[in-house]
Amino acid sequence: MKTLLTITFLLISSSVFAQDQLTVFYFGATDCGPCNRQDVIESIDVIRADFDSLHSEFETKLVMVTMDENMDEAIKYIQKYDYWDETSMGSRYHNELILAHLNKADIPGVPHIMIFKDSFEDGSYGTQTIKNREFVKSIMGGDEIVAWVNAEMKLD
Repeated sequence: MKTLLTITFLLISSSVFAQDQLTVFYFGATDCGPCNRQDVIESIDVIRADFDSLHSEFETKLVMVTMDENMDEAIKYIQKYDYWDETSMGSRYHNELILAHLNKADIPGVPHIMIFKDSFEDGSYGTQTIKNREFVKSIMGGDEIVAWVNAEMKLD
């Protein structure tokens, strides 16, 4: 039975990463005025709801990164939104885990969206690892995020 479950998992995980993936990182913080504007929150909700269908040639992964040091505040901030594929919290601009994930990209402030195109390869034990990460787009600031969403989230 264990072998059957392992094979099923490997087949499912391989199909999930069969094509390139767009990874959308949203950086925000509790104490960020523009991050808490209603139009910015609504725009992030639209990204979560519609980004997949607008860019259907790719799989999509949505990652929320809070730059809060206080974990209770970070959790409250995340709860303003609904579903995220992944979340990362804490350490302000010294979040080693997320910075390593972004190849030490410069994050000048919040709110900020960074989009990467990822391709995968088989890693150890049938897991998928990122083979290549290509920077696609950066949108910095509340007004800019709202405008980008209103312009149908174009990647060019």
